[in-house]
Amino acid sequence: MYILGNIIGDIFGSFLHALGYLLAVFYSVIPSAGIAIILLTVLLRLIVYPLTAKQAKSMLSMQQAQPEIKKLQAKYKDDKQKLNEEMMAFYKENQINPFGGCLPLLLQMPIFISLYRLLRSIPQYLPQTGRFNGFYNEICHTAGAKCSASPAVYKLPFFNNGTFDLHLSAGKGHDSIVAALPYWGLVALVVITAFYQQKQTMRFQTQVNAQMQMVGKIMPLFFAFISINIPAGVVLYFFVSNLWQIGQQEVVYRKIGTPNGEPVGKKAKAAAIEAKSREATAPPEIESGGKSPGGPGKTASGGSKQAPKASGQDPNRARKRKRKK
Repeated sequence: MYILGNIIGDIFGSFLHALGYLLAVFYSVIPSAGIAIILLTVLLRLIVYPLTAKQAKSMLSMQQAQPEIKKLQAKYKDDKQKLNEEMMAFYKENQINPFGGCLPLLLQMPIFISLYRLLRSIPQYLPQTGRFNGFYNEICHTAGAKCSASPAVYKLPFFNNGTFDLHLSAGKGHDSIVAALPYWGLVALVVITAFYQQKQTMRFQTQVNAQMQMVGKIMPLFFAFISINIPAGVVLYFFVSNLWQIGQQEVVYRKIGTPNGEPVGKKAKAAAIEAKSREATAPPEIESGGKSPGGPGKTASGGSKQAPKASGQDPNRARKRKRKK
């Protein structure tokens, strides 16, 4: 057990050093700690994209199968064993993995813990020599920095010489309300994007699950609670991850499908084609002035349009009067 703990500790430490090295590389391109964290987040999301895409497809398949699942539950409500057998057969027949969405979530937890550890003592994991030591020098060679102390004392501004220190949290005492605003604003952005993400997930569901609704309301509040007391750099990771997830889910809805069936883009295209076909097959409308699509001088029945009669006089009577004269 002791040996296993050492192995896990070595792997975790190597992963932290790898994250620190990547941050230093990004910082060498754009000298900003905030931009470096954003770029690192995008890279990590790209690495786990195949798994998160599989998670999104699995959740979508489960949502689309809900009507059939409810039918099975109603049919075998008094026989739990038969219900489980039928459910397993249904999943196998439709190639649905009910646990397909769990693995990506479990894989993201070590990333979150690693970023938390990294930003709490970032000088320890940055390269101190070589081509990419600029980030370490910027942090540790400033006034008041004590990178060799335990714990290390330093600042991690979003932009160099800025006041938004990503090493601090929203809940930590700040000098003024103005100084605390960026931290609380970042927490608010995390909560807003989390709420939108849950709303996006429930948008196309015709049969809303009460438990899912409750989870959708609790999760953003949970994110708000933990975001108050963790470094702002980790909160920035949450915010960028939420934006990525929103975009990815929209792509899934447009390219693969929605809980209702067809992809969003195909539905709109099909509706447009149907509207055009209705216009093409609709019968021609007769205009109020007696005009029709047949052209001027034609009636709706195809005959010639007669000239209007003058002031209601009968032409035959006018001819008779002329003869008498």
